[in-house]
Amino acid sequence: MAMTSPNPSDKAPKPLEATQEFFESSTSSSVDGAVLTQSFGEPAAPLAPPPNTSSEPPPRIKISTLGDFRLVAKLGEGGMGTVYKARQISTGKLVAFKVLSQQVALKPGFAERFRREVRILGRLNHPNIVRYLAAGESHGFVYLAMELVDGGSVGTWLTKLGRFSVGDSLYIARACAMALEYAHKEHMVHRDVKPDNLLVTRTGIVKLTDLGLAKTTDDSEVSCTRTGTGIGTPLYAPPEQVRDAKHVDARSDIYSLGGVLYHFLTGQPPFQADHLLQMILLKEKGDYKAASQVNSKVPPALDRILVKMLDRKLENRYQSISLFLDELDRLNWTSESISFLAG
Repeated sequence: MAMTSPNPSDKAPKPLEATQEFFESSTSSSVDGAVLTQSFGEPAAPLAPPPNTSSEPPPRIKISTLGDFRLVAKLGEGGMGTVYKARQISTGKLVAFKVLSQQVALKPGFAERFRREVRILGRLNHPNIVRYLAAGESHGFVYLAMELVDGGSVGTWLTKLGRFSVGDSLYIARACAMALEYAHKEHMVHRDVKPDNLLVTRTGIVKLTDLGLAKTTDDSEVSCTRTGTGIGTPLYAPPEQVRDAKHVDARSDIYSLGGVLYHFLTGQPPFQADHLLQMILLKEKGDYKAASQVNSKVPPALDRILVKMLDRKLENRYQSISLFLDELDRLNWTSESISFLAG
C-alpha cells in the first residue's frame, strides 16, 4: 500500500552527549557499553552529578548506543525527552526509543512519572495500544523502548488533511475507544487522549500511546500524582480534570475522545480560546457549535453522541466507553479501513 509517510527521513541522528562528570557518576560499571537493564517498573534513577568545582566546562562524551540499542534517526522531541528510531542490537529489530532528558531525569517528580509509565505500559497487551518492550539506564540516560509504528501520528495526518471523512473519523475513534475500554478494565485512566497520542501503521491499525499521564483507579498509584500534574492537553481535557486531575475516572477519557472525534469531523476542536482560563470557562459553560453546523456531512445522530460525550457533567456522559462503542456500532457508519492511507 503506497503512501507518503509523515515521519522524518532516516538520517543518522546526532549522538547523545553526556558530561564526563555525569557519565562517571552513573550506575554503569565501565565506560565501554556498560548497561544496567531493569525489569518493567524498576528503571534505574540516575544519580545527581557531583558539583563542578573547576572553572572549565566538563568534557562531553558522544553516545550513539544505549544498552542493547543503537540510535538510527530522530523522530521527535518533547518536554520529557527525545524519541528516536533505534535498532536493537541483539535482534536487529527497529524500535521507537524514548530517552528521558538528563535535566528532567534529575527532577524526582518527572523521573517518577517516567517510571510510572513503564510500570503501567509494561503490563498492557492490546492490539490498539503501543507495546512497550524494554526499559533501563545507560551512561546516565534513562530510556524506554517501544513498538515502532510506521504510519505517523493521527495528529500529523489531521494537520495535513484538515479533517477526516465521517467513516475515517469513526474508524479511528472506535479503535481508540477499544484501547480505552481495555485500559479502563485494567483500572487505568489515560488522561491525555489527543490526536498526537494516536499512531497509525501503514496497514491502518490505530494505536494509543503515551500513557505517561495515566493513573490507576485503585489505591496503588493515586499518590504518584501530585497536585498540578496530570491536566493533560487543555484542548481536549474535561473541566473536572483541569480542576482536580487526581480524582478523575473513565468518563474523563470519554470527554477527551469526544473532543478528538469532534476535531476529526470538523477540522477544529469544540472549544477554542486564547488562554487557559478562557478555555476552562468555555468548558464549564459547555456551549459549542454542533458538528453538523460546522460540517454539513456530519449526520445529526453524531451530534447527539457528541453531546453525550462532551457534557460538562459527569453523570450525563456515557458511564462507560463500552456504551459509546455499542451506540457507534449500531449506527454502522464506521469505515472498514482508513481511506487516506490508500493515497
